[in-house]
Amino acid sequence: MTWNLQWLADHPKNDIQRTTKDYQALKQIFLTHQPDVLAFQEVNSAKSLYRVIPKDQYQVFMSSRTMSTEDKFNGINQFTGFAVKKHLITKQLPDITELSSPTKALGLTSHYPQKLRYGSVIALQLNNQTVSLANLHLKSGCFYPNQLSSNKKKACRTLNLQRQIVQQWVDNQQTKQLPFIIIGDFNHQIHQPPSTNNGFISSSANKPLKWLSQNINGNCLAKVIKNNRVYYRQYKQLIDHGFSSVHFTLNSAQQIQFSKHQLEQYQLTDHCPLLFTLTLTKP
Repeated sequence: MTWNLQWLADHPKNDIQRTTKDYQALKQIFLTHQPDVLAFQEVNSAKSLYRVIPKDQYQVFMSSRTMSTEDKFNGINQFTGFAVKKHLITKQLPDITELSSPTKALGLTSHYPQKLRYGSVIALQLNNQTVSLANLHLKSGCFYPNQLSSNKKKACRTLNLQRQIVQQWVDNQQTKQLPFIIIGDFNHQIHQPPSTNNGFISSSANKPLKWLSQNINGNCLAKVIKNNRVYYRQYKQLIDHGFSSVHFTLNSAQQIQFSKHQLEQYQLTDHCPLLFTLTLTKP
């Protein structure tokens, strides 16, 4: 499961204030599905996350950005990370820290410092194989493919640089010929499948990539509060996505949607989680 939890933080200055009942509603959604792995975004602390997931069943791996004096903000932060069922053998790997300031990471002469989200990475032991999982929360503000291709907006220029870093990570995993999954909040409506010439992430005949979220029909109803007024907005295009190496068979993929009744009663999230069921094939 991948889920952007929209500023999940117990903090008096948080724009998204949640009551105990709101947390209980989020927890009930999670417990209905109980995924083996949750890739989360926009979580300020493990303490806040444990109000949504059962602490006795899951271990939490927070992004190393939580420890960075250079890349985290004072007050509230949007961290990525994973919650994994405790019976699974899991190891935290180094974050993709280059995503925080991609101009600097790529050695551009006119780079400008940024404090964007790291990509979190873990390794799971499944069927005597090591599986790498990367969880992304990429730059917001460049949602449409034509914007990305024109590269005029500053947000799009940043996202295009982040794409290069993501591509490097994918290429590295494919060179090792080991199973991997890359999921999260891409903040972009991906329309083209992976290929050599197009697609958000490229693949080739000798390094194929599976687009796990390709056939999910997005229809996420979310509550938006602006100027102390409540609005309801239907998001029909996905900006959360999943990809994998060819080592996996996709059994099911769905968007977990909220009802109008739920949104009227509770402060949930402005993203509907995606849930994938995968089978790891033999080497």
